[in-house]
Amino acid sequence: MKQAISSSTASAAASVATDPADPSLTARIRDRYGDLSRMERQLADVILACPGELSGYSATELAGRAGVSKMTVSRLVRRIGYAGFEEARLAARHGGDWGSPLFLLPPGGPPSVEAGMPPAAALPPLEAHFQRSAEALAATARQTDPALLAQAARALADARRVWVCGARNSAFLAGYARWQFIQVRGEVHQLAAVGETMAETLADLGPGDLLVLVGIRRRPPAIVRLLHAVRERGIPTLLIADSHSALEGPAPPLTFRCETRSLAALDTHVAAMAVIHALAAELIPLTGEAGRARIRAIEDLHDQLGEL
Repeated sequence: MKQAISSSTASAAASVATDPADPSLTARIRDRYGDLSRMERQLADVILACPGELSGYSATELAGRAGVSKMTVSRLVRRIGYAGFEEARLAARHGGDWGSPLFLLPPGGPPSVEAGMPPAAALPPLEAHFQRSAEALAATARQTDPALLAQAARALADARRVWVCGARNSAFLAGYARWQFIQVRGEVHQLAAVGETMAETLADLGPGDLLVLVGIRRRPPAIVRLLHAVRERGIPTLLIADSHSALEGPAPPLTFRCETRSLAALDTHVAAMAVIHALAAELIPLTGEAGRARIRAIEDLHDQLGEL
């Protein structure tokens, strides 16, 4: 039976492996793999096959799974730089919280479901995934303040220019946000355009602009540094993030947290898209006749250019 993580352990997890420069559990093992003894390699191979499992096992259970002694577990975690097994286990848990697919992969068969959801066997696989997406939408809706959404839409309408930015999967979400917003207002730009550095664009941003930053978990260091830079420069920021990874610093006032955990090793982004769509829907009436005129102009140009 896997050992449950105590509340005190959970509270300490946020302080483990939060530095992007800190090598992950798997990186530490691979870096020292050549120095390991035969039994330590046997244990390391078990961890590398499914590192996320480490967060749910005691040292005794892990030793039994790998066919080694508990002392081997202690030697290995110290050899790769952890003070003890508990610290290594928290690092593994952080890997899952941070969204690493490697740490979320199940050892075999469908992954376990979140608390409050029906067992995977209770639903056909496809239906279970759709249900999880629906639950992610519902959870995000519950934690989204309508007044904050209205405030964010007003900021989108009033900004001199809107800049959207994201990296990895968040880049596609940022692009979707831009496509939504440009239907009813101009001056919506990507930060940064192809071939440009962030600094070359950021130098032009000021208090009259608005940055829409999509930062779903596993944010690259460049996005974290950008968030710090705009805070220092006083640039209004609207942040769309996931609901369960710790932010690297204070959250901007206009922050929306989205449920992204799924039944698979990859996150679901339906809730983030729903928040973006809700912002666009709130923005449309705020643009008034200017927004309607822009839509008409775009449609006229579609006909003239034969694009659609």
